[in-house]
Amino acid sequence: MKELTHQPPEKQKKLALISPKDLLRLPGKKALELILESPRPVTLVQSLAEEDLFWLIQEIGPEDALPILSLASNDQWQYLLDLELWTKDRLEIDSVNRWLHLLLEADPERFLIWGLREHIELIELHLFKHIEVRIMEEDESPSDFGEGYFSLDGLFYIRIKHEKYEQTIRQFLERLAQHNLSRFREVLLELAGVRPAEVEENIYRLRNVRLAEKGFLPFEEAIGIYQYFDPQSLLEKEPELRKVTQDQQPPQPVPVSMSLLIQDQDLFYNSLKRIEHGHILERLQMEFTAMCNQIVSADGLMIRDKENLADVVRKACGYLGIGLEKVTGGDPHKAARLLQKFPLHHVFRVGYGAALKLRWNTEKWLKKSWFVRESFALSFWGNYWKGILEGLLRKRPLFYTGFSEGEPYREFKTLEEITRCHRAFDQITTLDHLLSLLFAQTAVVHPVQAYHPVTYKNLLLTCWVRHHLGLPEETKSLGIEELKIFFRNLWVKEARPYRVDTKMKQAFLDWLQMRSDQAIDEILSQVGKTFERLFGELEKEYGSVSLKDLEPRYIKHFLVTP
Repeated sequence: MKELTHQPPEKQKKLALISPKDLLRLPGKKALELILESPRPVTLVQSLAEEDLFWLIQEIGPEDALPILSLASNDQWQYLLDLELWTKDRLEIDSVNRWLHLLLEADPERFLIWGLREHIELIELHLFKHIEVRIMEEDESPSDFGEGYFSLDGLFYIRIKHEKYEQTIRQFLERLAQHNLSRFREVLLELAGVRPAEVEENIYRLRNVRLAEKGFLPFEEAIGIYQYFDPQSLLEKEPELRKVTQDQQPPQPVPVSMSLLIQDQDLFYNSLKRIEHGHILERLQMEFTAMCNQIVSADGLMIRDKENLADVVRKACGYLGIGLEKVTGGDPHKAARLLQKFPLHHVFRVGYGAALKLRWNTEKWLKKSWFVRESFALSFWGNYWKGILEGLLRKRPLFYTGFSEGEPYREFKTLEEITRCHRAFDQITTLDHLLSLLFAQTAVVHPVQAYHPVTYKNLLLTCWVRHHLGLPEETKSLGIEELKIFFRNLWVKEARPYRVDTKMKQAFLDWLQMRSDQAIDEILSQVGKTFERLFGELEKEYGSVSLKDLEPRYIKHFLVTP
């Protein structure tokens, strides 16, 4: 480690001013260099919140971060072990061995003292599973023990069962024997009384108690982050919540790593920028970290890199922004005041509740919808509407991107996305009701023989074509020649590319009115835009195709007989 006297005065001053936030903005290797060059590296490392040190070590790589581990406090070590040694409720033996080795390498003397005092059950459980211990009797000699046994005191003979754990366990036992031979013998004697299931359960319980303070609640408690919270209820509880949050003071270093991942220029971000009181920002940072940790617990995630953490942060910011907009109408100044009065997890639940309410409405409608009664699948509504419905019907509703962002589904980010899905849902339900009226007297016959599956588009248009051509009023596919006759009437004469004749649009509305017994104005107000887009699709899809070139297998807007 470089001494301060080896650095130019200007660099000494600069290094002395490094803050945890500055450190965490840097790549891992650069952060490690600055810590080691710092005039007070121990103070700098131990000033980091436990969460921030965890992510810094992940960024550097635990094996490369041994100098930082040697400077970390016992509480920081504890947080690392609590996160690293478990997969859900299962103790990862390989991780136990790895971190036993790392902490022994970082500071063997301190680890032995701390480990035997705070983690004797964990150490004894690891030894119990992976070593055999025999005590040499008076009439025995070392040659009486089988291959692989060794002794550090001439009394206890030990065999390590698994080769991959041999280096770490032997190193630990050797250091323990050198450190305190009596304690070494006590540990080996106590192995006979270890009950693995009880020990692991107790270690897990204590670990959960510690992590609960950081927001890592048990699943059954963490899931509360997704409970519906009405915006009006939030306002009604204002006096009580203001007192609780204003009196709260951060009792420990404030985590900043998650706050640094807030990059979207959304309402939550813009509201934070308007808060000037440092103690309020510290409280919000503590709450934000705890809330993200609660989301991790509720979603059953294993976060081991910053990209996965960034996904959680984006989710938190998105629903916080939606909640703020629901209550304040999108005013950043009002939103900033709201953040100062209420716990963040209540604002998150208001935002998430908007998506949750949309899912409930979708599930309720499905139970009585016409298309379900007629045994159609969600694909009946076409790819885009099907995608929206599938996203809303997830256990945790998601926004359908249509693959525009690489993946078809992601978390909602804005209230406008909630509104967009709501509009689509309203169009679907309105059209479903219209279809129930159109086919009140004529049942839909399954299956319809055609090249493509039945959708609301080809069902509507095919039934209209059959009416227009004077064919029997039934859900039956068309022959290609019948469709060509219809297309001659559909297009404006002499127009290239073809455009739908206004008279045909009116004929379509007249047919809808006659069959559904609804006024044309009512139909237009409810689904007029939907049908206008449908005619636009016809022009785009077939407007440049000559009638003689119409190929049944490529026609998806009409049911055509193979």
